[in-house]
Amino acid sequence: MEATDIREKLHNYVNNSDEKLLKLLYALATEYNDEDSFEYEFSQEDIEDFEQRKAKRISGESKTYSWKEAREIISGKKNIK
Repeated sequence: MEATDIREKLHNYVNNSDEKLLKLLYALATEYNDEDSFEYEFSQEDIEDFEQRKAKRISGESKTYSWKEAREIISGKKNIK
């Protein structure tokens, strides 16, 4: 799809949308255009937490789920053991 087609479809969505969609699109556009929003740096505490979680996954101490399993857990169709 060409950029002009996308732009036209977006204009139609905006012109016919409710307030909730307008706020969502506005927040997305604002965040996308905010140069400072891409300069986030993880703290040393965040990095250590990531490393601990990674080690648990590698060792098998923590369980991972497939997309299907995660969807079933979220929808309540499957319980976590």
